[in-house]
Amino acid sequence: MEPWFADAKPINSLEPEIAFHLWDEFHPVRDRPPEPLALPEFPRAERLRVSVPEAIGHEAELAAYYGRVAALARQRGLKLQQVRQYFWMDLRLDNEDADVHLSFPWYDTFSSMDHFLAAVAGHDEGMVYADQDQGWAVEAWARNGTLYIRESDPDSDTTVQAAALPRAGLQARIAPLRERTARLLARLAEELGADVWTTGEAPSFL
Repeated sequence: MEPWFADAKPINSLEPEIAFHLWDEFHPVRDRPPEPLALPEFPRAERLRVSVPEAIGHEAELAAYYGRVAALARQRGLKLQQVRQYFWMDLRLDNEDADVHLSFPWYDTFSSMDHFLAAVAGHDEGMVYADQDQGWAVEAWARNGTLYIRESDPDSDTTVQAAALPRAGLQARIAPLRERTARLLARLAEELGADVWTTGEAPSFL
């Protein structure tokens, strides 16, 4: 057992959520005034964030927003890596009642977050996942049906959040989320003409 297991907050579940970050301004060149960027108009909980369930049924509208980003980038001769932030995604694991909120600030593509989701959804025991980057770290351990997840600051080994929960419940939520996200990205790629979200690489785009 890891020493932090004893301090992990026991909870009954975590809700995994994948979302898209939105921008209401396009910043073409540093030190130049930004340009307004029209947002999709369909309902959502946060103005500059669209969760996967919120986007389903509104794929054409979301793709049109990304189409506006692409058009502005092409007008200014920008490459994809210069506007990658407009295509960032976000993964969160939340339990509002227990005030547990695990974040993955360095995961901005579906493939990066899916490595974590696939590991947790698997059946390995012991440490099933670990990663860290610039002041952030996450680790997940599986032991006798319980999943221990810790978000920490690796520079000081300070725990930000740690939780212990039944693994099966989170696994049951992860499977449909991965499937829905993959289908949604396929629809968006069909509308836009390129998949800019799965790996962040789209050689023929822009």
